[in-house]
Amino acid sequence: MSQYGLKDIHFAILERDTKSEIFYYDVEEIPGAINAKINPNVNTQELYADDQLWESISALGKIEVEIETADLPLPTRARVLGNKYENGILVENKDDIPPYLALGFKSLRKGGKYRYIWLLKGVAQPMGEDFTTKKDNVEHKTPVIRFTFMPRTYDGDWKRTADEDSLDFTGADSWFSEVPIDSPPLSPADKSELLSAIGIAQGVLQTATIGTGIGEYPETDYLIFSNAIDDAQVISNNNKATQRDVDKAKVNLSLALLTFQGAKILE
Repeated sequence: MSQYGLKDIHFAILERDTKSEIFYYDVEEIPGAINAKINPNVNTQELYADDQLWESISALGKIEVEIETADLPLPTRARVLGNKYENGILVENKDDIPPYLALGFKSLRKGGKYRYIWLLKGVAQPMGEDFTTKKDNVEHKTPVIRFTFMPRTYDGDWKRTADEDSLDFTGADSWFSEVPIDSPPLSPADKSELLSAIGIAQGVLQTATIGTGIGEYPETDYLIFSNAIDDAQVISNNNKATQRDVDKAKVNLSLALLTFQGAKILE
């Protein structure tokens, strides 16, 4: 069935990918989808014998991906390309290292239903830019990002595809809520780092004073941080929590701690 649409481009930074665990940060959107191309490269070895092709073995090589959007906000560009963005300025440095990430989108198919896609592990290439003087006829210059994708170490998968009109597929509404991952290994989640982070956070909270004076904390920020600690404890007390759940809880608590420390009244 033919495809003739593209929308809802999303990405998620891949923080960890090993044989035993994998972790993505929260999914973010890139607005204004225009075009997406996926080109897997195949390496082929051929053996000839008795004056004919005897055997052919193919292996997946790098997967070249290109997306074009109506716009690419500088904060998003910094996230995707590993640049620095501060005070409204994008800083590109020779030592920048683009992060591994996942890329997802959906494409309208004949019949009015969508095909949903996630590319699971890739890295962006530095962007080229094209600037032209204004002419009588408007010529749009839109950003294009090129990626190199590859299989994940965790499970060897490099792409997930689903059709909305399939009776077996029920995940359309949650497709962009997180990057798809199969059930993790059955070994118990390691909660030691989360428990340590909770202990540190509780110590900070216990020594904090609510108020409006120097060295004190606004009540709203105090309550938000306290709730973040409670959320982390819920995960630490959950015997069914996966390693992904535990890692995400630790990241969220660490971010909450930094936010709370920044709320301290200094003057």
